[in-house]
Amino acid sequence: MSFVRRILLGLAAIILLLSRGQTLQAGEQNVPVLDVRYHGIRPIDPDGHNGLRNPERGLRIETLFAEAPGAKIWGPASHLRGKTTSGYSDDWWLLDAKRYEPFGLTIAQTYCYLDQFMDRPISGEKLVLLKQSLDNVRKAGLKTLLRFAYEKGMKQKTGPNITTILGHMDQLAPIIRDNVDVIYVLQAGFIGAWGEWHSSSQKLESDHANLAVVVRKLLQILPENRMTQVRVPKYKRWVLSDPQINTFQILKAETSFSAIPVSRIGFHNDGFLANKTCGGTWPEPPLFSSPGNPEFDYMTDESPYVPVDGELFWADIGGKVDGLQAAVRLRLHHYGTLSLAHSYSEREGKPYSIDVWMQTPLTLDQVRMARLPISDGYFGSTESDPVPRTQFEYIRDHLGYRFELQRARWPQQISPGTNFPVELEIINRGFSLLINPRVVFFVLIDASGRVVHVQKTDANPRTWQPFKPGDIEFTPLVHTIKTQIAIPADLQHGSYMVGLWLPDAAERIRLDARYAVRLADRDVPWWTTKSGEYGVNILGNVIIGKDENNK
Repeated sequence: MSFVRRILLGLAAIILLLSRGQTLQAGEQNVPVLDVRYHGIRPIDPDGHNGLRNPERGLRIETLFAEAPGAKIWGPASHLRGKTTSGYSDDWWLLDAKRYEPFGLTIAQTYCYLDQFMDRPISGEKLVLLKQSLDNVRKAGLKTLLRFAYEKGMKQKTGPNITTILGHMDQLAPIIRDNVDVIYVLQAGFIGAWGEWHSSSQKLESDHANLAVVVRKLLQILPENRMTQVRVPKYKRWVLSDPQINTFQILKAETSFSAIPVSRIGFHNDGFLANKTCGGTWPEPPLFSSPGNPEFDYMTDESPYVPVDGELFWADIGGKVDGLQAAVRLRLHHYGTLSLAHSYSEREGKPYSIDVWMQTPLTLDQVRMARLPISDGYFGSTESDPVPRTQFEYIRDHLGYRFELQRARWPQQISPGTNFPVELEIINRGFSLLINPRVVFFVLIDASGRVVHVQKTDANPRTWQPFKPGDIEFTPLVHTIKTQIAIPADLQHGSYMVGLWLPDAAERIRLDARYAVRLADRDVPWWTTKSGEYGVNILGNVIIGKDENNK
């Protein structure tokens, strides 16, 4: 018997004594109930100062993508920006991602430049390179925040016309669809400097119809449940107001995660807290980066339901960014991802804002004053003697979702062929939601470490908001899962581990534990097969029928 199983069985026995007298209806039986309370991750726990690795959230690296091996281009280190280096390889960004695994990193923002094809179709060789790079993303257990672009600066003299862009999108469509399992979000891109929809040599952005046709085609290429992002909130309004789309409305909870265009367009703020306009994200004076500015409020209203990415300006152009102020903004606008490349010494060659965040303590009192989410135990075991975290740790850990199990109830013993009721309570301590579809399962695992039963639930983690949108107190919401697990009649008697499994929705990577969601609890063991399959959050144990210890 494994060490983890011995602990869980002991825990189950203790809880059974504490829960004596409680019952939960299970088939036609009234049986003793386990009522388990769970706790968040403390700094003193194993890896307690490291990031929790979870897919589709968190800090991200940034890199070129799908280039020819050995090509002379600028390197992944940002202090090489504007310079060339020889020997491009996918190993650049693969090793980069490996280096930052302790930060919980699972996403790479990848720029696929098509500048060699301004006036002609994309070559077969380039398409093969794109497929190979996407395969490498999958092999590494990562996802990509993908952007296609042509122009690498604001003063470029040549660029594609809209007909060329649309033709290239047709060529890319089959590859995008075949690899959407590892594409977290496909950014709108294609037009302007760095694909940001400004400063294009052909002035394509001056005609909003060009922007609208690119987004319309992107939404046709992507599955209906997948999303894109635009650089500035007003770009979304322009696109949705175009006569060819004509669907402008403010996104609400009741229209979120639907197939309509407004529910599928998020934001990437590439000037996060850079001067008072966020690098031009909110250009309207006098309020700029604050409530009351129409662009700011537009993003506040819609960000609970769409993917939001951000990056600081390179080299702190616009001034240093305070980490606590950053956390408050990241929470307000529900950021899921943030660049680790910008304003960071390992990418810039000397210290900037992210380096300061790594050295600046963040206290429990500061977090409370700012009404930021606080996980149980995050600042230590007791409130009387809190342990300071750093601003960087806090931001790293709360980008995107952070699901913390609070409580679970299930019968301590059940008979084969009956229904096994389970109830869970979860709080999302993160800044945002899970954006892409994800199915929630309960599993039973036998003493040999074999998954013997998997049951799908109707729970939808894309509704697990950290707080009710618009709540100025940011009160944490408690999300409940209630289900009945149908126990097979032929299941052998014995003790089984009960687990919560949140795998990727894509069948291609569903069994890969690197793509499963891990709960942020110190007393919820993480279980995989020896070959790295599943990725299950172990809640505790249940006895099926009678075993040798329960006669």
